[in-house]
Amino acid sequence: MKKSRVQLSLLFISLLSGLLVSWQWHSRLVMAQQENHKQPELISIIESLEKEVASQENTISELRNQLENLQRQKKQEKTSTHELQKRIETLLPLVGLTPVTGPGVIVTLDDNTAGAQAAKKSSPASYRPEDFIIHDRNILYLVNTLKAAGAEAIAVNGQRLVTCSSIRCVGTVILVNSSRLAPPYEIQAIGNPEALEAAVQSSIDFTLLKNRGFPVKVTKSNNLTLPAYKGSLPAEHMRRI
Repeated sequence: MKKSRVQLSLLFISLLSGLLVSWQWHSRLVMAQQENHKQPELISIIESLEKEVASQENTISELRNQLENLQRQKKQEKTSTHELQKRIETLLPLVGLTPVTGPGVIVTLDDNTAGAQAAKKSSPASYRPEDFIIHDRNILYLVNTLKAAGAEAIAVNGQRLVTCSSIRCVGTVILVNSSRLAPPYEIQAIGNPEALEAAVQSSIDFTLLKNRGFPVKVTKSNNLTLPAYKGSLPAEHMRRI
């Protein structure tokens, strides 16, 4: 009886072990089949991700190239703007559009009031008032003398002279840049003080005025300040090309 129980127990254990082994094998087989089934999907996903990564890398590379080009252009534009600004800053004083300072001379011209009074008193019949006043040509000749002597900037009674400036007389009034001036007339010129002074003193017009008793003088200065030209620049016939 005991032997039969033992045999039954061993048989039951054997059956149970067989079932367990069979279940484990079946489970592994199912898992293997599932893995084999999923493997193509995983490969497809990986390939898709690889393509997306490659596309993103290309996009990043293109954007980086664009950024480098923009930075290069900006640097070139900045350099060009800086060079243009330097050129403008160099040219503006030369054309009279900015205030300037430097050494030079001051030429002062005034009417010969004392001579006029004496002539009127001594010879009233032959007295001519225009013989005792400064005319526009006196200022113009001296300005041209200063330019020829190397003056870099000139102003008359605070009126900066530029290429389009005019010095003319309307009646008894002298106009410079269309502004009315009154005596005494002060011509300021920046340049080599010695050269400018020598040119003025040896000029025919300055010598003639001095010999006729006009209170004229020329003095050197180590520091003159001339204002910028304030008038308009005519462009009636000029066209941009």
